Amino acid sequence: MVHTHSSTASQPVQWVSQLLAHEGMYGEISQMSRSQRVSRQSLYAWKEKGQRTLEAVFVPSKPQVRVAESIDLQRAVLTLLVEGHASYRGIQACLAVLLGQQVSLGTITAIVQSAGRRAQAWLEQQVSGQGRALALDEQYSSKRGEAYLNVVDVQSGQVWASLPPVAVDGESWTLALWYLQEQGVVWTRTVSDGGRAIAEALRTTKAISTHQRDVWHLLHLAGQVQARLERGVQEEEERCRLIERQERQQATTGKQPVGRPAKTTACEQKQLLSQLHRVRDAVRYLFAQLRQLLEIVVLSEQSKPRLLCSESRRGEMETVLDLALGGGAVGSGMGAKRGAAGQQAGPTGPACPAALCPGAGSESTRGHCAVGRSGRGTHRLGRASPCDSGRAPQAIA
Repeated sequence: MVHTHSSTASQPVQWVSQLLAHEGMYGEISQMSRSQRVSRQSLYAWKEKGQRTLEAVFVPSKPQVRVAESIDLQRAVLTLLVEGHASYRGIQACLAVLLGQQVSLGTITAIVQSAGRRAQAWLEQQVSGQGRALALDEQYSSKRGEAYLNVVDVQSGQVWASLPPVAVDGESWTLALWYLQEQGVVWTRTVSDGGRAIAEALRTTKAISTHQRDVWHLLHLAGQVQARLERGVQEEEERCRLIERQERQQATTGKQPVGRPAKTTACEQKQLLSQLHRVRDAVRYLFAQLRQLLEIVVLSEQSKPRLLCSESRRGEMETVLDLALGGGAVGSGMGAKRGAAGQQAGPTGPACPAALCPGAGSESTRGHCAVGRSGRGTHRLGRASPCDSGRAPQAIA
């Protein structure tokens, strides 16, 4: 049987307030129990109940914890989706293992869709009325012939569009550019790796005149050409050593060497190697000059250095390309090997002058030698850099 204390409602309130005010004072509860004729168990229970009530009123902790948990859950879901490239079921499994939370697929879908709407609204606010420079590129998917179409702002790195895998053709890129125009994105120039689909779309949207090639792909292609030429030289050097070994064996034993007979003599092979070395050194030198011409700022090597305008740089670049890709006198007497760099390069020649933005007076800080044409139409470089030891100009001239 529970005994209740015969007190009014206001008395326990006064007693609890007094106990909370004198929190930590020794003997306070025992003294109040004797004076008010109330058991200490009742006083302890009332004090605890009063303290919980005050904390619930002045310290609303539970709603804040729920909001923080909601924000953390959204951040975790979006991080796993964007950075981890996880599927919805993969996100669900990761949340259960890492956070110990059982989240439904519907909740994950709602979080992703809400983030997409917020991102779309944010992008609409970021559209600039001024013309931008856009980088266009494809990111190929696992399905053959399809790729993600990406449009990125060159200056800020902002992604204006990233379309799901579609066919890589002019129609897909045309629709992507029309979508950007509909969103209010204005661009004054574009840059790409020179893909045919992008070029076709730019012609359709009448933006091909302000298009340029990106420098990275051009230098990467130049590096591939140079590497193939280096491998060709190494193969001919190995063939020369084999021919010399066969001739020594034949001179010693008087018998024909075993295996397929060589098509050239050791003397002829050495002459070919000498020519190949000159071509290799010339191409290496010319591609170094090309890399300098593609810098942001270019200074002329004169008594009073000056900035080269885009027109001068374009003319010098065309001269370098004529020499490097077989249009000039690169290694006279090369026969079948003449113009090998031009055959390997493919579309590099027409693309390199387009790497300079049309009408932009971009300049670069690296010096280079003057490039021009002689009266007979042969291209010549004025002087080599110290590391070239004068070999490249001799081979080119």
